[in-house]
This record gives sequence, structure tokens and C-alpha cells, in this order.
Amino acid sequence: MASAQSVTHYQILKLDPLLIDDQQDPTALIKKAYHRALLQNHPDKAAASQEAIFSVDQITQAYNVVSSPAQRASYDASLRLEPQANSGFATKFQTGVENVDLDDLAFDEAEDCWYRSCRCGNDRGYRFREDDLMEAEEEGELMVGCLDCSLWLRVHYAVLETDDCESPTNQKQN
Repeated sequence: MASAQSVTHYQILKLDPLLIDDQQDPTALIKKAYHRALLQNHPDKAAASQEAIFSVDQITQAYNVVSSPAQRASYDASLRLEPQANSGFATKFQTGVENVDLDDLAFDEAEDCWYRSCRCGNDRGYRFREDDLMEAEEEGELMVGCLDCSLWLRVHYAVLETDDCESPTNQKQN
């Protein structure tokens, strides 16, 4: 998901991913970085000597991805898998990624979420909802980080549209 120029969303917003991880609620920090990037890259206000001027679309795309926990997790995972695109980010995170099908995960009807235990010991380390699946619908896979450690789970699935008014049915990909 890194751009062809190998500029990350974090570089566009001038944010350190570790700083975001340290925040209990990074919403305000991300929003402030978004507004700062818009101002710094405005054609009428940007310094003439500035090397790269990012478009409003690039800044907005970066903000949308970084501000959504599910999209950010997927984006971070893609950066880890492309060390040549951003070697600084890739060396900070050396984690394992396990591939599973959605049908192999347990579903908790009371909490309306899928879950799986992690090898770190958390019985529900990997947890996500249908909304998370819908956000990553185009990719057909969702990256889910463990709540207690640095391990990741790549959940493969497909969304099938139904003819009636029922919600989409999630099934594993063939």
C-alpha cells in the first residue's frame, strides 16, 4: 500500500508510528497532523524551497488510513512486508504474521465479534467485528494485531452480496 514514490502516509503527515502507538487515544494527534500537513502543503502558503508538496488528496488519503484502526493495522502490515520501501519502519517491527480463513475463527454472538487466541497467552488476543471486515472488503483480507503482543493475523475472506435485504455473508475464499 506504500505509494510508488515510497513515501508513507506517516511521512506525509509527519507522524512517527511509534508516537501514535504510545497514545491511549491518538485521534487528536492525528487530526492535528492532518491540519498541519494541509497548511504546510497549501500552494499559497508552502515555502518555495519545500522539496515535496503533497496534494490535498494525498494528505486526505493518509489521514483516512492512519485515523482508522483497521486500515492503519493493514497499512502497517503492508509496510512491514515491504522493507525496501521504508527500511526505517520495517526494522522497528519484526513480527510474525499467521494466515487463517475467516471460517476457522470462533464467533462470539454476545459480543458480535470473531476472535482467536494468540500464542502470547491471551485467549482473545485477536478480535474484530464485521465493520472491520467491511472496511477491508476490497482486499479480501484483514490484518489484525494481537491486543497484548506484536504478532499479527491475516484473515482471508470474501464478501458475497445477497439478493434479499439480508446483510452480506462472509465466507472463506476458495
